[in-house]
Amino acid sequence: MGVAGLVALAGGLGVAWVVGESGRIEPGQPSHASLAAGPPVAQGLPASTGQALVGVVEEQPSARAGSEFKARSPVETDRRTAAMSRAEAGWRLVTEGQYHRAAKVFTEAATLFPGDASFLVGLGLCQHRLSRDDLALATLEQAIRLDSSVGQAHKLLGDVYYRRGETQTALRHYETARQQDPNDVTLQARLVTAQRELQAEAGFDRLYSSHFVVKFESSTDRRRVHEVAHRLEMVYNKVGRTFSYFPGEPFTVILHPDRQFQDATLSPGWVGGLFDGKIHLPMQGITRGQRAAHRILSHEYTHALVDRISGGHAPVWLSEGLALHLEGRAGAWGREVLARHAAEVAPLNSLHGDFLELPPHRATVAYAQSYQATRALIRRYGMDRVRKLLDALSVTPDFSSTFEAVFQDRYSDFDAAWIAGQAQERF
Repeated sequence: MGVAGLVALAGGLGVAWVVGESGRIEPGQPSHASLAAGPPVAQGLPASTGQALVGVVEEQPSARAGSEFKARSPVETDRRTAAMSRAEAGWRLVTEGQYHRAAKVFTEAATLFPGDASFLVGLGLCQHRLSRDDLALATLEQAIRLDSSVGQAHKLLGDVYYRRGETQTALRHYETARQQDPNDVTLQARLVTAQRELQAEAGFDRLYSSHFVVKFESSTDRRRVHEVAHRLEMVYNKVGRTFSYFPGEPFTVILHPDRQFQDATLSPGWVGGLFDGKIHLPMQGITRGQRAAHRILSHEYTHALVDRISGGHAPVWLSEGLALHLEGRAGAWGREVLARHAAEVAPLNSLHGDFLELPPHRATVAYAQSYQATRALIRRYGMDRVRKLLDALSVTPDFSSTFEAVFQDRYSDFDAAWIAGQAQERF
């Protein structure tokens, strides 16, 4: 039984299951990043940055299968021409990040001309970007059955399996993709990343709960792992109620031995948790106390949920601000940080990218800004409309235009008003 089947079974029975290195199933027993301690909790490598960890190739694959098809009638020729036209429109929508619309267009193309595997690759890409990996796997496998050498199919399958935590299977597809295109430098980077992770997770077991696949070192006390899984399910319900969103596709959580966390995630020392398409956590950080554990798990799961709702297009400041809000960070913390570092407050549009490269001092200010700005956003428009903003970003990734469409207010005006408000608080 595959991972999805095991998750469904465990969820249906209300029981967690542990799968060891050998694949034997044992009954369970009775970034976005977090700062290691004190200051804020950091986001890490969001999917929206398109980095090697979770990025998906968006080059248009070859239409080899379709180009070799010889139409038998004018009707078939017309259908193929219409399908190719639809596919071209689909790839334009992909470059704009409009994956919902692109998926519909690729579906139309594949229906018009089922013999072209490249249409299915386009559809699979969109499904993956929309976090429908269950659909993406079926679509991409169908594409390979039509044409085993169709461009990008194996690379995309590698990305899908990597995000699902099935690193060995991901590596197999990446290797096949490299044989097809030895000059693809982004593919080489993904291979190195997957190989490093596989090595770091040697000797890891898995625990399946209703909504999470938890990977952990086999020597870890199973009771501690079950406690983490239980808390994750509590966080799933709590954060889900805030966003009215309870996804069925499982999330992968990796519990790293403390000595390996920074090396495995390539994160700076101030990071105490990270989301890069998977939730990475140091074991000690989430078992040192219930309050600290709940805060870190809430923070990182919020990143995962925001990423899924927005299709990876939420700016870092908004994702961080929501994560800090849902973890229960005290409002006074952000005000105090910004009061001490007033001269370093920057416009929000400068906080759309990764925070991991920032030194600890600058990172603290960036998180405080993110938190305070997000609280202002919620006060002004309400959480329901913030959720609508995230939904809209999955369709139209341009933040400024989507912000204006949802709130009937310009992003630049909100940014300027927020900066002005911070200045007033100092006097």
